[in-house]
Amino acid sequence: MMSFETDDAAGVIEFTVEGGITRAEYDAGVEAMEAEIARHGRISALAVIRNFTGMELSAWWKDVSWGVTHMNKVRRAAIVTDSGWIEAATRAGSMVLPAEVKVFPPSEVEAARAWIREA
Repeated sequence: MMSFETDDAAGVIEFTVEGGITRAEYDAGVEAMEAEIARHGRISALAVIRNFTGMELSAWWKDVSWGVTHMNKVRRAAIVTDSGWIEAATRAGSMVLPAEVKVFPPSEVEAARAWIREA
């Protein structure tokens, strides 16, 4: 399941992932991100990932294509996880992204929230 909250004033979206992600959940997240991009030009995102078990194939494909076409619209991305493979994938992917990307352990979720909101 994926849920999210937006901070319209700051242009920040915080996602929480527990288990798997459906296409409908992903589409709702994309809609929220696009609304924030329309308001602010760029967004910052925080993902708190717990026990990720995957996503529906159609959601995965949309994630890849959305990311490629919107990579310049993300200012900062913080990933909170204790998963080694998610941390490694995030660090590898961050090398080709224009956004600032940082990984935090679950014990530092408040630090991630503070960092994502820094100007």
